[in-house]
Amino acid sequence: MPAFIVLGRILFAVLFIVSGASKLLDIPATTAAVSAKVSIPVAISEYTTQLETATGMTTPQMLAIATGAIELVCGIMIALNFGAAFFALLLALTVVVITLYFHDFWNMAGDAVRPNMIHAMKNLSLVGALFIIAGIGGRRRAVQYQDV
Repeated sequence: MPAFIVLGRILFAVLFIVSGASKLLDIPATTAAVSAKVSIPVAISEYTTQLETATGMTTPQMLAIATGAIELVCGIMIALNFGAAFFALLLALTVVVITLYFHDFWNMAGDAVRPNMIHAMKNLSLVGALFIIAGIGGRRRAVQYQDV
């Protein structure tokens, strides 16, 4: 049974490793997607302006890099079972935020509703799996068998 858990964790993490790497390998496309969906609140615009000045990048570009890096690093750490619980929770938070911004089917109309609702439900399932990984963590658990 533990072999299935290890294999499942690795196969699950591949989704985030590939997704994060593809975002990082095509920063302009990821930045364009972020720019189209995310607006910076006025309350933090002073801070984002300071970050833009310090880094020489736009806020959507920094968010694109951060998202790709989070997905890639968390995926690798979950696959390797290093801090799996922490990285699963970090990734769950990321998936929730991405879902709220990119697949907000409740704010859509027409043909966009159905595919975005499916993506949101898929992401909800991913968050559930991430919670399972966080609950199991990296600890080994003794399997107890009972005589039937």
